[in-house]
Amino acid sequence: MTAGKKKARPPKETFRDAVNPCKPLQHREGLQAIKRGEGKGQISGQDASKILGSVDIDGDCRATHPESNRWDYVVGYERSGQTIAHFIEVHSAETSEVSVIEKKLDWLETFLQHDAARNLAALPRELHWIASGRINIPQHTPQYKKLQTTLRKRGLLFAGKTLLLT
Repeated sequence: MTAGKKKARPPKETFRDAVNPCKPLQHREGLQAIKRGEGKGQISGQDASKILGSVDIDGDCRATHPESNRWDYVVGYERSGQTIAHFIEVHSAETSEVSVIEKKLDWLETFLQHDAARNLAALPRELHWIASGRINIPQHTPQYKKLQTTLRKRGLLFAGKTLLLT
Protein backbone atom coordinates (compact mmCIF):
# COMPACT_ATOMS: atom_id res chain seq x y z
CA MET A 1 0.00 0.00 0.00
CA THR A 2 1.45 3.34 -1.01
CA ALA A 3 1.42 6.44 1.17
CA GLY A 4 -1.81 8.41 0.93
CA LYS A 5 -3.93 5.54 -0.40
CA LYS A 6 -6.56 3.96 1.81
CA LYS A 7 -7.14 0.25 1.70
CA ALA A 8 -10.65 -0.49 0.43
CA ARG A 9 -12.97 -1.66 3.19
CA PRO A 10 -14.98 -4.84 2.69
CA PRO A 11 -18.61 -4.02 1.74
CA LYS A 12 -19.98 -5.74 4.87
CA GLU A 13 -17.89 -3.48 7.12
CA THR A 14 -18.78 -0.44 5.03
CA PHE A 15 -22.51 -1.06 5.47
CA ARG A 16 -22.27 -1.87 9.19
CA ASP A 17 -20.05 1.15 9.85
CA ALA A 18 -22.49 3.40 7.97
CA VAL A 19 -25.41 2.16 10.10
CA ASN A 20 -23.81 2.10 13.57
CA PRO A 21 -23.58 5.91 14.15
CA CYS A 22 -27.27 6.30 13.19
CA LYS A 23 -28.80 5.83 16.61
CA PRO A 24 -31.32 4.33 17.27
CA LEU A 25 -30.74 2.12 14.19
CA GLN A 26 -29.40 -1.37 14.87
CA HIS A 27 -27.55 -3.41 12.27
CA ARG A 28 -28.64 -7.04 12.06
CA GLU A 29 -27.02 -9.90 10.18
CA GLY A 30 -28.51 -11.01 6.88
CA LEU A 31 -32.21 -10.27 6.58
CA GLN A 32 -32.91 -10.69 10.32
CA ALA A 33 -34.47 -7.21 10.57
CA ILE A 34 -37.25 -8.12 8.13
CA LYS A 35 -40.41 -8.97 10.06
CA ARG A 36 -42.81 -11.82 9.42
CA GLY A 37 -45.87 -10.45 7.65
CA GLU A 38 -44.00 -7.23 6.84
CA GLY A 39 -41.61 -8.28 4.10
CA LYS A 40 -40.22 -11.61 5.28
CA GLY A 41 -40.32 -13.93 2.29
CA GLN A 42 -40.82 -11.01 -0.11
CA ILE A 43 -37.21 -9.79 -0.05
CA SER A 44 -34.27 -11.92 -1.13
CA GLY A 45 -30.86 -11.64 -2.70
CA GLN A 46 -29.85 -13.25 -5.97
CA ASP A 47 -26.73 -14.30 -4.04
CA ALA A 48 -27.49 -14.60 -0.32
CA SER A 49 -23.78 -14.27 0.54
CA LYS A 50 -23.87 -10.70 -0.80
CA ILE A 51 -26.48 -9.54 1.72
CA LEU A 52 -24.50 -7.26 4.05
CA GLY A 53 -27.09 -6.86 6.78
CA SER A 54 -30.43 -5.22 7.43
CA VAL A 55 -32.04 -2.59 9.64
CA ASP A 56 -35.64 -2.26 10.86
CA ILE A 57 -35.81 1.53 10.50
CA ASP A 58 -39.51 1.65 11.42
CA GLY A 59 -39.15 -0.42 14.58
CA ASP A 60 -35.86 1.14 15.66
CA CYS A 61 -37.22 4.70 15.25
CA ARG A 62 -40.68 4.12 16.74
CA ALA A 63 -39.74 5.59 20.16
CA THR A 64 -37.89 8.61 18.77
CA HIS A 65 -40.37 9.41 15.94
CA PRO A 66 -43.69 8.03 17.27
CA GLU A 67 -46.03 10.18 15.17
CA SER A 68 -44.06 10.02 11.93
CA ASN A 69 -44.66 8.05 8.75
CA ARG A 70 -41.38 6.10 9.06
CA TRP A 71 -39.67 4.11 6.29
CA ASP A 72 -39.48 0.34 6.93
CA TYR A 73 -36.04 -1.09 6.15
CA VAL A 74 -32.60 -0.69 4.71
CA VAL A 75 -30.74 -3.75 3.42
CA GLY A 76 -27.10 -3.67 2.40
CA TYR A 77 -26.16 -5.65 -0.69
CA GLU A 78 -22.83 -6.06 -2.46
CA ARG A 79 -22.92 -5.34 -6.17
CA SER A 80 -19.69 -5.51 -8.17
CA GLY A 81 -17.66 -5.04 -4.98
CA GLN A 82 -19.65 -1.94 -4.00
CA THR A 83 -22.01 -1.49 -1.05
CA ILE A 84 -25.56 -0.61 -2.13
CA ALA A 85 -28.15 0.53 0.44
CA HIS A 86 -31.62 -0.71 -0.56
CA PHE A 87 -34.23 1.33 1.31
CA ILE A 88 -37.39 -0.79 1.25
CA GLU A 89 -40.97 0.09 2.17
CA VAL A 90 -43.46 -2.77 2.49
CA HIS A 91 -46.88 -1.17 2.31
CA SER A 92 -50.32 -1.70 0.83
CA ALA A 93 -50.42 -0.74 -2.84
CA GLU A 94 -53.75 1.03 -2.99
CA THR A 95 -54.52 4.32 -4.70
CA SER A 96 -55.20 5.94 -1.31
CA GLU A 97 -51.75 4.90 -0.01
CA VAL A 98 -49.58 6.69 -2.61
CA SER A 99 -49.70 9.89 -0.51
CA VAL A 100 -48.61 7.89 2.57
CA ILE A 101 -45.64 6.50 0.65
CA GLU A 102 -44.72 10.06 -0.35
CA LYS A 103 -44.80 11.12 3.35
CA LYS A 104 -42.61 8.14 4.26
CA LEU A 105 -40.15 9.10 1.52
CA ASP A 106 -40.09 12.70 2.84
CA TRP A 107 -39.37 11.35 6.34
CA LEU A 108 -36.55 9.11 5.06
CA GLU A 109 -34.90 11.95 3.16
CA THR A 110 -35.04 14.17 6.26
CA PHE A 111 -33.69 11.36 8.46
CA LEU A 112 -30.74 10.84 6.11
CA GLN A 113 -29.85 14.54 6.35
CA HIS A 114 -28.91 14.22 10.04
CA ASP A 115 -25.19 14.36 10.68
CA ALA A 116 -25.09 10.87 12.24
CA ALA A 117 -26.58 9.41 9.04
CA ARG A 118 -24.09 11.02 6.65
CA ASN A 119 -22.20 7.76 5.96
CA LEU A 120 -25.43 5.86 5.33
CA ALA A 121 -26.72 8.69 3.12
CA ALA A 122 -23.45 8.68 1.17
CA LEU A 123 -23.82 5.05 0.08
CA PRO A 124 -25.22 4.42 -3.39
CA ARG A 125 -28.89 3.69 -2.78
CA GLU A 126 -32.05 2.39 -4.30
CA LEU A 127 -35.56 3.06 -3.01
CA HIS A 128 -38.15 0.28 -3.31
CA TRP A 129 -41.85 -0.04 -2.54
CA ILE A 130 -43.11 -3.63 -2.17
CA ALA A 131 -46.83 -4.32 -2.10
CA SER A 132 -47.88 -5.94 1.17
CA GLY A 133 -51.02 -7.37 -0.46
CA ARG A 134 -52.96 -6.84 -3.63
CA ILE A 135 -52.02 -4.08 -6.05
CA ASN A 136 -54.80 -1.61 -6.81
CA ILE A 137 -53.46 1.59 -8.37
CA PRO A 138 -55.28 1.89 -11.71
CA GLN A 139 -53.36 3.56 -14.52
CA HIS A 140 -56.01 6.21 -15.10
CA THR A 141 -55.68 7.69 -11.58
CA PRO A 142 -53.66 10.77 -10.57
CA GLN A 143 -51.95 8.60 -7.93
CA TYR A 144 -50.61 6.26 -10.62
CA LYS A 145 -49.31 9.25 -12.55
CA LYS A 146 -47.63 10.58 -9.39
CA LEU A 147 -46.02 7.19 -8.77
CA GLN A 148 -44.75 6.99 -12.35
CA THR A 149 -43.49 10.59 -12.56
CA THR A 150 -42.89 12.55 -9.36
CA LEU A 151 -41.98 9.64 -7.09
CA ARG A 152 -39.93 7.90 -9.78
CA LYS A 153 -37.93 11.11 -10.31
CA ARG A 154 -37.18 11.01 -6.58
CA GLY A 155 -35.78 7.50 -7.09
CA LEU A 156 -38.69 5.36 -5.89
CA LEU A 157 -39.15 2.09 -7.75
CA PHE A 158 -42.33 0.05 -7.36
CA ALA A 159 -41.20 -3.57 -7.05
CA GLY A 160 -44.57 -5.30 -7.04
CA LYS A 161 -45.00 -8.13 -4.49
CA THR A 162 -41.37 -9.30 -4.28
CA LEU A 163 -37.92 -7.80 -4.48
CA LEU A 164 -34.83 -9.65 -5.65
CA LEU A 165 -31.66 -7.77 -4.77
CA THR A 166 -29.00 -8.01 -7.48
